[in-house]
Amino acid sequence: MASNLSTLGFVFASEDEFRAAMVRHAAETIGQLACAPGVYGIWRSRSGAEIWFHLSPSSNGSTEIQGLTPFFEGTCDAKLRITAAIHRDGDNEFEGAFHAWVSPDESDGGSFPLVFEAVDFATQSEATWPAVRVVRIAAFARELRAFASEQAYAESQQGEASDKFRMAPQAFIPIGLFAAAMSSEDKKKREAPSTTALFSGTVLEHRALTNEATGHSFTRLLIETTEINLEVLADPEVISGNIVEGGTVEVTAALFGRFLN
Repeated sequence: MASNLSTLGFVFASEDEFRAAMVRHAAETIGQLACAPGVYGIWRSRSGAEIWFHLSPSSNGSTEIQGLTPFFEGTCDAKLRITAAIHRDGDNEFEGAFHAWVSPDESDGGSFPLVFEAVDFATQSEATWPAVRVVRIAAFARELRAFASEQAYAESQQGEASDKFRMAPQAFIPIGLFAAAMSSEDKKKREAPSTTALFSGTVLEHRALTNEATGHSFTRLLIETTEINLEVLADPEVISGNIVEGGTVEVTAALFGRFLN
């Protein structure tokens, strides 16, 4: 199964190799972004793949790595109405997610909701919500099915569990929100919503990229779905079918984002 790191070509033979690579990349960060718990140290591959290191000072004057979040610096920016910050059990001070609405309207909502992992979460500690913000979004694929056309996609759904309801060729379902709502009848024990989304869309661009730090490849796609374009990154192992421009894909992915304004 693909991980957030393998989605960007960060593949390692062992835990020791992974640790050594992360310590090396933390020392090679090209920029730093200050926040309340310390700084985000940003390492970037020539491919656009990034690692946002969570760095804080230690008592002896050195810098400690508290964690890290991968990201991809693409081109898909979305105007979102941010409604709430989500800090989950197990998150460190640098980590968290946001609930938002796509295509904000005159009310406090929009066309449909989503949840995204914010690589710069701690920089928003003094922000108040709701507020309309511009966010650069990247979707890390967990599964990607590719079809040559909308017709081929429609035909693939024949004979599935229900012929009455089918995914449209451009659709977006925030399944991480639904899973959280259904997780427990006891609201005190309800799981926090996840960033997982299921969507279908038209392939505008696609390209195989190589992460020069590891030599491993990954795939970058630009997808047009309902009311939003998404940058999709995929480990080749999660792709089925042949990706063609103008074709249709169905993707299950985790959403990541960073604030632009």
